[in-house]
Amino acid sequence: MSNGKHRQSVQCSLIVNTTEIAKMANVSVSTVSNWKRRSDTFPEPVGTKDGKPAFDYDQVAEWLQANNKEFDDNRTRNLVWEYANLVRGKVEPTEGMALFITLLHLRKAANEYGLEAQWQTLIGGGDRESWLSYLDAIDAVEHEAGHALSNHVVTYARGLVESVSVETIRDAVALVNAINLSKIMTAADMVIDAMGNGRQAYLGDNGSPLYRLMAEMANAWAKTCPNPDPTFYDPACGGAFVAMQVALHNPQYRFALADINSFAAVIAQARFFLQFGKNATETIVLNDLIHNDPFPDLKCNLSVVTPPMGLSASSDTGVTDPRWAYDASNGGGRRPAFPSETAFLQDCIFHLDGAGRAFVALRPSFTTGRSFANLRRRMVADGVVEAIVSLPRRQLRDTSIPIDIWVLSKGEGRNHVHLIDCASATEDVAQQGLPAYLSEPLNGYSDGKYRWMDVERADILADENISLAPNRWIKPQGMNPKNICLESTEEISEIRQGLDQIDDESNPLRDLPNSLANMKESRVFTLRELVDSNEAELIRGNTQSVGRDSVYQEDVITPQILSEGMASLTKSGNVGKREHITEPGDIVFRKLGSTHAVVDVEGGHRMSHTVLALRMKGDNWIPEFVAICLQAAWNQKDTPRNIAGQIDPLDMELPVVPLEMQRKLVEIQRAADELKRLSAAAVGYATTLCNAIRFGAEEGNDPPR
Repeated sequence: MSNGKHRQSVQCSLIVNTTEIAKMANVSVSTVSNWKRRSDTFPEPVGTKDGKPAFDYDQVAEWLQANNKEFDDNRTRNLVWEYANLVRGKVEPTEGMALFITLLHLRKAANEYGLEAQWQTLIGGGDRESWLSYLDAIDAVEHEAGHALSNHVVTYARGLVESVSVETIRDAVALVNAINLSKIMTAADMVIDAMGNGRQAYLGDNGSPLYRLMAEMANAWAKTCPNPDPTFYDPACGGAFVAMQVALHNPQYRFALADINSFAAVIAQARFFLQFGKNATETIVLNDLIHNDPFPDLKCNLSVVTPPMGLSASSDTGVTDPRWAYDASNGGGRRPAFPSETAFLQDCIFHLDGAGRAFVALRPSFTTGRSFANLRRRMVADGVVEAIVSLPRRQLRDTSIPIDIWVLSKGEGRNHVHLIDCASATEDVAQQGLPAYLSEPLNGYSDGKYRWMDVERADILADENISLAPNRWIKPQGMNPKNICLESTEEISEIRQGLDQIDDESNPLRDLPNSLANMKESRVFTLRELVDSNEAELIRGNTQSVGRDSVYQEDVITPQILSEGMASLTKSGNVGKREHITEPGDIVFRKLGSTHAVVDVEGGHRMSHTVLALRMKGDNWIPEFVAICLQAAWNQKDTPRNIAGQIDPLDMELPVVPLEMQRKLVEIQRAADELKRLSAAAVGYATTLCNAIRFGAEEGNDPPR
């Protein structure tokens, strides 16, 4: 393809059509058309896009700004999506992602190393020889400077020049060159999100809660480091997402990074260079950690690593490697295959200096599994395990497996381990005594809801399984002896009251017939018939939620209130003119799903738009009876006749029976409800007694009577 033909098809700047301009400015397409028609200064079209006139993005943005029009500056995002569309079907997505980030790196290098003239020739349509010459120039500059900040990127770029069509590279370069240099790092992370699509597992999970927490822990620890030239170490760096967060906050650190994946090395190196240019302080090596130490002489102040999960290291690894200090097979002989995570764990300890800290993310099986009991025993006995932090599930987007963070150090004289449970805590608990580099990040994590305790090293070593799981040692919330005693006192009182009611000779359950034989089918009316005959009124709730999150005031009846009970409701005060308010005796029920009906004894409440109220007129109905019938099987959505999955409230049926029969059913239902409460209290007491057997019970100063 000739350069002339190519330059006709490639836009070196971003173009947008009228629809995209409308999205930019958050207006309608017709408004954009009016701007074009009425303004003499509106930019002229420079081509077409999707069959519509297209305009230069920068000219449009300048016009909007000059005319005081607010707009979203999504130039960088649009360019990234232009690129994704450009390479779709031409290169594999992972390769396309790496190509874009590589070109961003090479453009940055032109600015950093004074190679702008050569870069401009590439924009004009450079051939393979021109590209190879440019890559040679970068190598020469870095060789003279004595650093290798682009070696992995340049090596990868040489392969691309040989394998990817020059035309595709030229088109991509045009888009890359249109990105503002100040936005170049943003563009790199955008393309990872846009084109990774789950294929970049080797890169790590940049937006995950786990990565954010580990970065915050690392930054908190870094603040305590007195060393003027400390080192950060990550032997499984992926895309260097955590390392970058540490680098942004701690410019005094140098970064020793390694990964077995060549794509990861390219992405990590490019991200550091895009952020820091020739001032970057990282060294990245391609390395198989199991068989080779990436930095044999390194001693670091800080290490953060998320090892690849579930990989098995082969049995041919050297058993005499000094890094495997806690491996049971160390010292000679042939070792069996083993999970690779144990290698990363031990490697981090080996590379720590005397004052350093390592944060390693591992599966819970390493904390509790019997297969790793000997490993834990050796590490605890040696005092290198400083803390274990158990995290909830879903800390990584590609797995629901819970994660534990191991905090490691070589501190002497440590007689305890901080065991921290963030996985099961549900209430704020006063946190004191933890080191600041742990407490500060955790106080901002999961609303500061965590429990912890110091467990003596001797106690852990005396445990049969050498368990380091926090929930093995920390009592569940509320399981202290005084709380257990208080709960038992309340439950015993409730059980006794329930038994007294059952023993009451007036209890309707004492006088039940032997059978229900010879009962005649009742006459039945639908709610529609009762409403039409003015014997009942159906009121639909019309109070809307506050905001987008279905938040209601405390005076509003909702389906949740119907399920949990009306006791928490307050009377409605400031009521809108059109809002419907319940009256005493109204039967309130939800209109979707299985019906749950409750009698509003006091009335005076607003209703959400998801509930209704049935107001019976006259003296022919007991409200509790009506509520029981509305919840009966024949009025549920899943009856055979309700194919659509729900029932029209007006089609619900009520049997007409004498007040005496209504009253009898209500009394029996009340007695049944009391039995349910008694049963629940008995179950609760059994649970409390079980807890007392495990944790003990202790009377408080003023136990409830």
